[in-house]
Amino acid sequence: MMMKRCLVTCSSTQNKEANFDHCCKEIVDEGQKPLLLIFFADEDDLWYYAKYLHEAFPEAISIGSSTFINFSSAGFSHSGLSVMAIYSGIECAAGLLFEVNRHPKNYIMHIKNALGQISSLENTCCMEFTTPFSDSEELVLDTFKEAFDGKDIPLFGGSSGITNTNKKGIVALNGDIFANTCAFVFIHNQNGKIHLFRENIFQRTQHQFIATDVDCEERTVYEYDDQPAADVLAKALNVDLEGLPEALLVHPMGRIVDDQIFITECNKVFPDGSISYFSRVYNHTKMVLLEVADFDKVWNETAETVHKEILAPSFTISINCLSRTNLFEKENKLYHFISTLKSNYGDFIGLSGYGEQLNFIHLNQSMVIALFE
Repeated sequence: MMMKRCLVTCSSTQNKEANFDHCCKEIVDEGQKPLLLIFFADEDDLWYYAKYLHEAFPEAISIGSSTFINFSSAGFSHSGLSVMAIYSGIECAAGLLFEVNRHPKNYIMHIKNALGQISSLENTCCMEFTTPFSDSEELVLDTFKEAFDGKDIPLFGGSSGITNTNKKGIVALNGDIFANTCAFVFIHNQNGKIHLFRENIFQRTQHQFIATDVDCEERTVYEYDDQPAADVLAKALNVDLEGLPEALLVHPMGRIVDDQIFITECNKVFPDGSISYFSRVYNHTKMVLLEVADFDKVWNETAETVHKEILAPSFTISINCLSRTNLFEKENKLYHFISTLKSNYGDFIGLSGYGEQLNFIHLNQSMVIALFE
């Protein structure tokens, strides 16, 4: 019998012990020892799965994050556990960055030490999960950029998700859970290339602006085109200021960089007319107001683009924004979205969280996928 390179399993009962037992049995039944375990669960039970996955498979690197939903080629749910076990064809090394809200660069040697354990940088990527809500993602990405020192290492990842807005997102590595931390793993694919893609389900409107007064560290825009930011967007969307936050849920802003659109989602609209966002906007950035595009058309275009590069991936990792997940559920498109991923990209596992990272750019309301030959 041909051994699988990768297994994806999930369980969504209300009993965490039963969820773990089910997933653990499926991993063991393959008759191989996993090299890498990638897992997602709700924030209340992540500690349990982290602890017992590490105890069951101590020789594997196990890395995980809290998530808004579990979605994978094995199914999807709002609770429970999803795990991807990779058995062969990879080499990996992992680490942690602490104090991500202030001083992740204090731990830059953790990146360099992990990178030094990889035999070849060819066909090697970095996957990272960062805890949200501290405006830390750009600091983390700057740390990786400095650590890579010009080396061509693709990076992707996501900000942790949560199921309860009163809780905090957490990450896990090798049996322990962490707040205010980035967990990362370098993955060297011994059997082929690694391809990263970004999907955008929004399209441009006619409304373009220049961010003329910003506090980039606070991720706040005070003015577009020298006018209060909220007034400018309310006028463009033909809504009053009271209705602006709801309108912006499906009309995020796009940062225009070399004809590419990087999405920035509204966080809060303030009484002084300023707007805070979930990713940084820099002074004098060209911005465009976006609107929802046709989901099916976008999904088909993504698949066509991917298949030009890679026809049959061994496995795929998806980072899908929590806001996209909410939108798909509202439009009764979530099942179709997950079915499309499964039919086009094979065995996959996904994180639904508060931000997406691609190379050194922090995004919102996007999907990033990594496909391994």
